[in-house]
Amino acid sequence: MRDVFFLALPGLLAAGGIAGMVWAVVRMRRLNAAWRGGVTAEGVCVSAYVVTTSRGHGHGNIGGSSHSTWHHVYEFTTPEGEVRRFEEGGGPRTVVGGDRVVVRYPQGRPDQATAIPPGERNKTLFATGCLLAFLTVFVLGALSFIGFYLTVFRPVADTVEDRVRDTVRHVRESPEPGPPVGTPTGAPTGFPPGFPTGFPTGVPGDWPSDMPPPPPLR
Repeated sequence: MRDVFFLALPGLLAAGGIAGMVWAVVRMRRLNAAWRGGVTAEGVCVSAYVVTTSRGHGHGNIGGSSHSTWHHVYEFTTPEGEVRRFEEGGGPRTVVGGDRVVVRYPQGRPDQATAIPPGERNKTLFATGCLLAFLTVFVLGALSFIGFYLTVFRPVADTVEDRVRDTVRHVRESPEPGPPVGTPTGAPTGFPPGFPTGFPTGVPGDWPSDMPPPPPLR
């Protein structure tokens, strides 16, 4: 149970961070493929909305932070006449519903379309780099915690548990203490019967007889 808590949770966090890094790299490669040698088509912004992610504690996110990202839903028609619709985050905030946009996608892959213009490449690359740096630190922190647990914490905890287990087993296997050996049993015996005898009787006969007479009365 202890290993599940200290290994599974950090492992899941590290796996999630690695998955985020892979997604960021794949997304950047897809954007580069669409910008460099992609097909262009005229599209329209169907809707736009803001997604706010809050990180903090307390009621109303007091003392925390929040991050807002614009999301757009675009619709375009391929040269073959196929109508496509996709959702994309991180687009320009100036684009609202009903605006005309240029959609780009790799040859033969309209499912990888983007409406982010090539002029936003440096901005997108910088944001991706920041995300990768954050996720790298996050994953390294989770893996470092796992390494610390395996090399330091778990051996110490196992040693303590072994000592406690040995102490409990020793107490259970020890015989119960009995009465001391040689302790007298039963009531005491050998008391003298009857009452004591040999007490002196009469007046002592060895009082002095030459005591001086009392002084005369005046």
